Amino acid sequence: MPVPSALGSAAPDETDPPGAVGATKIWRIWGLDFDARIVQTVAVCVLVLLLAYDNSFGRPEYGHFFFEALIPLTLMVLIWRESPRRYGLALGDWRLGLPVAIGAIVIMTVVIWIVGHMPEFRVYYAPLSGQRPAWRVVLDAGVDMFAWEFFFRGWLMGAFGRKYGTDAIWLQMIPFALMHAWKPELEVLSTIAGGVFFGILAWRTRSFIWGWLLHWFMIAWIVLVAAGYV
Repeated sequence: MPVPSALGSAAPDETDPPGAVGATKIWRIWGLDFDARIVQTVAVCVLVLLLAYDNSFGRPEYGHFFFEALIPLTLMVLIWRESPRRYGLALGDWRLGLPVAIGAIVIMTVVIWIVGHMPEFRVYYAPLSGQRPAWRVVLDAGVDMFAWEFFFRGWLMGAFGRKYGTDAIWLQMIPFALMHAWKPELEVLSTIAGGVFFGILAWRTRSFIWGWLLHWFMIAWIVLVAAGYV
């Protein structure tokens, strides 16, 4: 897969990594030059993450969808004038993504069954069921994780990728891991490797869809296990 090596490269096509784009726009602020796309990305990222977990519309999953998916999508399409396909909203290399997602789901079925019965995980995840029926837990988790993966492995990694190439995988992992800070310690520590894994998967497949399917399963399954649905 080609990696963006210069900001002035030609316009991307469907084989480019997420977010690979052409010329850079520079903003001069107080005598210093900044990449306008990076400034916009970082500012919106911080604002969205601050607002998404202090505001909700009914179920928090749908508040997250508004902030983490619709706001970046609006910026991407209306301001940047770019296709969401360049930020992973496509099947991409499904021949790689599908078997990796299936294999990881098989592994995580067992892992989550074990950790989901641990006291610290039950204390955190069982209340998240909200006494909803199992199908609603699964549906809402899918909406939440779609926004989550689009935000980190689609939009954020794609925007960083145009300037930093594959190092964007590590950059998106930082806010991703920090957004787990209040969860059980074992899960918090796992997000370093997990964030990198999801990032590499999205980069290699040019799609966040496969990471979304895996993350959707993980969240829905751990809530069902911890809350005693299964």
